[in-house]
Amino acid sequence: MKDWVRGLQTDKEELSEKLVDKEDELEKARQDFLADIRARDSEILWLKQLLVEKTEKNNSTATRSVDLTPEIIHENPTQISPRRKTPQSNIKAKRVQLSESTAIPHSSLEEESQELQCSRRYTCTSGNEINECPSAHMFHLLLQSLVRMKLTVDDGTENFSVSVSHEATGYSFTLTWLEKPGEWSYKLSSLGTLERIAANWMKQDIRFSMNMCRLFFERISNIITKG
Repeated sequence: MKDWVRGLQTDKEELSEKLVDKEDELEKARQDFLADIRARDSEILWLKQLLVEKTEKNNSTATRSVDLTPEIIHENPTQISPRRKTPQSNIKAKRVQLSESTAIPHSSLEEESQELQCSRRYTCTSGNEINECPSAHMFHLLLQSLVRMKLTVDDGTENFSVSVSHEATGYSFTLTWLEKPGEWSYKLSSLGTLERIAANWMKQDIRFSMNMCRLFFERISNIITKG
């Protein structure tokens, strides 16, 4: 009788241990599931913002082309027989020229691209030697600490280009500044150990504005942390 009771007690303890293990596995699976949902929500938000930005840019381009239509009509009127210019016609011609010069304002993107070009030249002249400025070097280290990745400026390209890499995972990519659209171009070099958990957009060539940089590196940082 005692042996039978002892056996039941042993079975009960074993079942209790298995139940605890199963509860731990279930909790871990739940946490992984929630983390995956958060990652997908972040990716959806990122893609939605890219879409909104692209749509606004297309609408802006379309509006600008519509606004330019009257100037184009005035600039290319129907051909008529030549006649002597009058003071009124001269005034009208000057107005057309003025409208052409004010139709497209100077873009801040051009200023940003000039700043980027200047930032590439971070050398100081001391005597006959050219050395890297300590302030520029410290600024470079500050950027690396903020994004928690290694940054290397590629001076061998026509456009401003930065190689970005995360040494622990082997993930690396290139960011190139495109002056005309005023956008960063992202191109993957290697996913490294992030192959299994990388978001789909990380594997594609994408473009985003300067304002999206912070969100871009936040998305990458979240995925690297999971890896």
